[in-house]
Amino acid sequence: MKIGLFLPNATFDWPGSPEVGGIETFSFTIGEALQRLGHEVVLFGGEPKPGKTHRPTTLTLELHPYWETKSIPDLGTRFQRLVQRLHFAWSSRRAWSRQRCDAVLLAKPFDWPVAWWWKRSRPQLKVIMGFHGTDFFAGDRRFYPAIDAAFAVSKTVADLAEAHVGHRPALIPNPVDVDFFSPGGTARTPGDGPWHLVSSGRLVGWKAFGNLIEAVARLRDEHQIIARLSLAGDGPERNHLLAQIAEKKLEAQVTLFGLLGPQPLRDLLRSGDLYVLPSVGLEAFSIGALEAACTGLPLALSDQVGLAGFLSAADCATYPARDVGALTALLKSLHQRRYDPSWIDGAARHSRLLEQFSPERVARQILDLMV
Repeated sequence: MKIGLFLPNATFDWPGSPEVGGIETFSFTIGEALQRLGHEVVLFGGEPKPGKTHRPTTLTLELHPYWETKSIPDLGTRFQRLVQRLHFAWSSRRAWSRQRCDAVLLAKPFDWPVAWWWKRSRPQLKVIMGFHGTDFFAGDRRFYPAIDAAFAVSKTVADLAEAHVGHRPALIPNPVDVDFFSPGGTARTPGDGPWHLVSSGRLVGWKAFGNLIEAVARLRDEHQIIARLSLAGDGPERNHLLAQIAEKKLEAQVTLFGLLGPQPLRDLLRSGDLYVLPSVGLEAFSIGALEAACTGLPLALSDQVGLAGFLSAADCATYPARDVGALTALLKSLHQRRYDPSWIDGAARHSRLLEQFSPERVARQILDLMV
């Protein structure tokens, strides 16, 4: 089967940059897994701007011009993204016609009008929608009949999708490269240095990394716990976070690493004791948190992070989003568990996650929707 992945921003830049998030990581990981299962896979993505790149891949790439959202009149973010996708569909139309895929995987409602147009001339095309969030826009339900089957990456997202389109999608998690994101040969013990918290993602407001920095300050000031925090990623909140670090006198404890490639990111995760994601907006799944768990780290997640629904208390602890006091209290309790063998056993954690989140398993679940 020839399968298309229609995701313009998969090829904009490295994951973790302002316009690139988990869906882009998903597209490469699932596409390559589908290849290993014997299918031909074509990724339709935006042609990178000068000085930008995308990750190396074995996928067939159809890269074509796109409009950056900032160049589109600001009538709302959803309007900008809809126009961006319609323009990309136009600029890639000849490649789409030439490749003639049997099935296509979408990841945004902005692409439903495009799929509706495709199926006018090729009704036999199988269109699969992956709900990785909401991003709904006025009038989108008119085009949803073009979708043949759908899945959602968390229960919360499935609930939102069902309420919006009237059909409940299947529940399929995001995959992760469980061979690459692994604990490695040498396990770190809590006695190797200060308690080390790690986090990653785009530095944007709804990720709430400022709340995590505040919690690190409270641990020091209220509980005499000196925690080191390493944060990988970049975005518009960087200068604000640097000012907060200076204000709280945390320069010796908190480090912003900027964007990291896959291997440096994996090495940073392996050096940690706990991964923390304090999102206050809907984090549909969080591949970044799953990557951390696969390297062996236990997780502390806000209740906005959908990944928690796939994990047990052996791997994950949660707290109410926006409540910095609750986050601080959770970190204090997890600091007391830093020598608990069942909590810090990274090899056992990797084994638990290996089968559930392997790319081939997730790819097979998606293929079942295409039958």
